[in-house]
Amino acid sequence: MKSEFTGNIVSVRAVEDCIRATKKYTKGVFRKQVQHPIQGEDFPSKVLIEFYEVYPDVEVSWNMPVGKALDWLWGDVACIDVLFKYDYRVNKAEVVIKDGAVAVKKLAEGIPGFSLELAKVVISNREIEG
Repeated sequence: MKSEFTGNIVSVRAVEDCIRATKKYTKGVFRKQVQHPIQGEDFPSKVLIEFYEVYPDVEVSWNMPVGKALDWLWGDVACIDVLFKYDYRVNKAEVVIKDGAVAVKKLAEGIPGFSLELAKVVISNREIEG
């Protein structure tokens, strides 16, 4: 189950900024990196995808306690996959959150300002299988 939220570039970027303002994420540390197209007028692609692994209950840093670090490395910490898709050609963006409403609730509880900014994004919200 996934939740998809669609809005304009600015409103979706505000949701991404809430996550980036914390130390509760990595950019796909345990997954193969996706190649991102270069943005700009001189390049044919104006689509950008950002992938985050968000840990709503743990700050990920070099200074984290050893026990928490081991839990994180072994995958014993709740992790939520969040995908941001930006299409600059039509000023449209999406937030795709794996695990649906349960994950959205965890993010709202663990990431300051997340629920407020997500509420501004929602032009369409749908849960889909997959």
